[in-house]
Amino acid sequence: MNTDLTILENVSNSTEKSYALVDVYAKGRHLCKDIYQHKYGVWSSSKGITMVPGYSRYYVRYNFDGLQLRGVIVIDRDNVTSKDVDSILEAPGSIQGVVLFVKYHYALLCILRDYHNFRIKYRVARGWAGRLKSGYRLGLLGILARNEADVAATAVFQRTNRHAEFDVIHLSWEFSAGFIYRMTPQLSDASGGGNFFIPFDDNVWIASAVTILVLIIVLKLSSLIFSRIFRSDPLISVVTYFLDAVACIAQQGLSSEVSHRIPIRVILLSLLALNLVLYNYYTSAVVGGLLSSPGKGPQTIKEIIESPLTLSFLDIGYHKILFRETKKPIIQELYQKKLQPSRVGLNTIPVYTDVSTAVPYLKKGGYAFHCEMTEAFETIADQFDAIEICELRTAAGLFADLNLLSFVVPKRSMYTELFKITMMRAQEVGLVKKKLKTFKIEKPICQAGSRVNPVELSGVLLAFAILFGGIILAIILLLMERISCKRKANKEIHFYIN
Repeated sequence: MNTDLTILENVSNSTEKSYALVDVYAKGRHLCKDIYQHKYGVWSSSKGITMVPGYSRYYVRYNFDGLQLRGVIVIDRDNVTSKDVDSILEAPGSIQGVVLFVKYHYALLCILRDYHNFRIKYRVARGWAGRLKSGYRLGLLGILARNEADVAATAVFQRTNRHAEFDVIHLSWEFSAGFIYRMTPQLSDASGGGNFFIPFDDNVWIASAVTILVLIIVLKLSSLIFSRIFRSDPLISVVTYFLDAVACIAQQGLSSEVSHRIPIRVILLSLLALNLVLYNYYTSAVVGGLLSSPGKGPQTIKEIIESPLTLSFLDIGYHKILFRETKKPIIQELYQKKLQPSRVGLNTIPVYTDVSTAVPYLKKGGYAFHCEMTEAFETIADQFDAIEICELRTAAGLFADLNLLSFVVPKRSMYTELFKITMMRAQEVGLVKKKLKTFKIEKPICQAGSRVNPVELSGVLLAFAILFGGIILAIILLLMERISCKRKANKEIHFYIN
């Protein structure tokens, strides 16, 4: 039986026409199970319906008396039998082939099992859904759709096209899959952090260089004009004005005595004012960048693809199915650029791995691990120090459109209302919250306080390049000047001899 029946039984010894209301039900849909009857009221032509005081279908039916129900569970491992399920899901910590929300829903099912006093024989599936070309449903959803199980010991996504395949007894889990990685200097450099040339945009640097070049040209032309008009004014070289411009920028004063001509003084004052404004913006940006926490890092799938991070994914079926069946261009691009290149022989993280293998790589930096993030937070909290926890970052995952999982039974199940009431009461007394706090670990809190982030060598590499370039140029000019002086001396000697 898979329904609730009320039978009207004629009350023969009554003085008026009346019927007894009898609740008829079975505790299991299996063949040859007992059928129970409970009188819960009387209908008479004079009084109408009179209910039995305190009668509740829920309390009458809640005890299953050790009845064996059929359950279905998802464990992505070979050679797992029904007898192995309890020992696997009751084991602490991360388990190969088992995601965390499966263990959580197994704990919820244990609440139902203990309260209603039934046993479960499990059927183990490798995945949640799938369909052959013939239309045959695979996985957990296929088993539920064919009424081959009475309850699911895990949860499923509430996709719109699945509402006709199961009944929801509890909205149970917020699915939050994404990438987890540590913010390291290579990501800071990729995003512009820790680089002394970053505070100004390229256009600002170009505009500043052009402005200084124009000022040097104007100073040289002004000097040329004044030296011709006023014979007492010396003709100053371009190199001298270049050194004056560098001295103003470095706030080190001028290389020589300031000209008493007002136009030249106005030009130099303008250069000093320009430097004052730019210098304030520059120093505030550099100091603020050094004192602030590390940057956000990659936040989207596109930024993850363009980053230098090496990616790995939790070794579970839904990742492999996604990459095999997806038609989304962004996921296909990620697969081609980050997963397809061979890692054979390389000392790096595997493409598919478990949490215990992935976390040491995350600690090292330069790697990102995709999973339901709460899967890794407990292990991360155990292995990361306070500074490393503050450098922990998360990014959007591959299942951003799916975020709600539900505890389900087959469609039109005789247990739907019964289990729904039990889960509601378990939630009211705090049992659900207790289980949720046990299994859904939050991201570790940064408690290291403020930290000054050092500038990496790559950030100041261009400054050293300018320095060594200037040294090499100076040596070349010195050699050229020495050769020129030697030739000039040889010409003078040759002139006097002749």
